[in-house]
Amino acid sequence: MSLVQMDSSKSLSHQVMDSEFDPESSWITIMCRASRFQISVSLKDLRGSCFELEYSQLVAKVVDMDGGADDDYEALSSLYAKPTRDRHSINPFALMIPSRDLPQYPQVCCSKASDIHIIPVVTDTCDYLSEIPQKASIGDGTIKFFKPALDKSQIIREIEMHSRILNACLKGKMRVANFHSIVISKDSKMTIGLLFDFIPSIGESLQSRQWKMASEHHAKWKQQVTAIVKELHSHDIVWGDVHPGNIVIDKNFDAWIVDFGGGWIEDFVDRKKAGTKEGDWQGVQRIFEGWITL
Repeated sequence: MSLVQMDSSKSLSHQVMDSEFDPESSWITIMCRASRFQISVSLKDLRGSCFELEYSQLVAKVVDMDGGADDDYEALSSLYAKPTRDRHSINPFALMIPSRDLPQYPQVCCSKASDIHIIPVVTDTCDYLSEIPQKASIGDGTIKFFKPALDKSQIIREIEMHSRILNACLKGKMRVANFHSIVISKDSKMTIGLLFDFIPSIGESLQSRQWKMASEHHAKWKQQVTAIVKELHSHDIVWGDVHPGNIVIDKNFDAWIVDFGGGWIEDFVDRKKAGTKEGDWQGVQRIFEGWITL
């Protein structure tokens, strides 16, 4: 993938790519200006310092939350960083998956990353070299949505569900973004992500305050999402990760569903029902009869 140059005088930002928190040691992988850094903290190195208690409290907070927010990561910024020898603890395959580890999909098109151009979102506060790209253009100039290969199981499920949609002759007949291709490295050894047809939206999902407050459209969106899920289920295709962030509203105020990679958010789908038709309906009900009315 190619990038255009950015003014180096602009302030730098960063993106947390991966992390692991443990009472004894923790690490965070950060992307900044197209470079990846791993910050490691070990409790034994903090023994007797003013940071020992702070570290333990931070880890306990993150564990209680079952994840980490940006504020939690910032709490580590007061620690003094120093370079160390390479301990080979950083995941060399973050943001990509060895193609040999994935099933073969001969019916699916592949796009070489070298033939794709990233379309950056350039703002005064955002350094796109620190962000995972979302928009890209292919050789004919068509804009596509890029989904990075962050998780092997999610990439496999996404491809397989869209293959089922294609085999059921549903492509283009529902408001589900069409799957375009698998993005691979120039030598084909790494799978970098997936490309989808771009939904003509203003870039907002139902999760945005703008659409949550647009009550005049809620009944229509519920009807549209319900119709899509019914059609999928009639072909034994389960949406899976049902939540407001996976419902995109286009420029005509119509609802689309995205993300067939699996997973769940317990506010919308119970863990035991995740990945089932029952879970899909539970998620739809909780969105349109509960969450959106709050």
